[in-house]
Amino acid sequence: MSARGTSRSFRVAAAALAAAPVGFAAGALLAARQPEAPTAVDGLTILSHGLTGAIVAALLLTLAALTLPPKPVRIATLVFAGASFAILVYMVQDFIVDRVERAQARDAAYQSMPHYELTLWAKNPQREAFSRLQFNSETRRYVAHRPGGWRCEGTGNTSQAVAVFEAKRLVELEAHPSCDLRASWRTIGEAAGTDRHGCVSHDNALFAAADQMVEATERKASCRRADAEQ
Repeated sequence: MSARGTSRSFRVAAAALAAAPVGFAAGALLAARQPEAPTAVDGLTILSHGLTGAIVAALLLTLAALTLPPKPVRIATLVFAGASFAILVYMVQDFIVDRVERAQARDAAYQSMPHYELTLWAKNPQREAFSRLQFNSETRRYVAHRPGGWRCEGTGNTSQAVAVFEAKRLVELEAHPSCDLRASWRTIGEAAGTDRHGCVSHDNALFAAADQMVEATERKASCRRADAEQ
């Protein structure tokens, strides 16, 4: 390939790469700010619009690079490259700020939350996540008894402790002599009368939040068979 052809190919590739991030940002922004629909715009829709915008912008600037003289193409490429860099900096900064704010909100919620001890039982011994769970929100440590006589330990994070606490507040306990799912908890360091126990329905947020915590943080190396400990 001649030097001229190589230079032209480089201009075309540079133009397409410079335009794609701008097109992605424009497409995602249009998707996020489209007129109110019956349902909220989800992440997949925003991503698809962003990718479409990136492709359209890359094709347009590629076409310009193929038809226009080199000088205006270089100028347009530099402009789009600068805009792409600014968008990248903004997105990274926005991501970091969002993560910091979420972490601060999570820690504040955990600090203001009354600590508790929670025990969950499932009558079904083959329940996958656990058949019995003991969790202390102050240390965030738990012991999960699993099918096959396994005893596993782990430590949840602060957001999971808050999620279990919020789910606990929504659960309605029922007094029955026998049930498939049972919960018991007491608030640590507070006055008497905060202990609660009873049956919960199968479709409840408390067991779901506890399952998620165990599945996300369980340390496989900590699991031991009950008969092996004897």
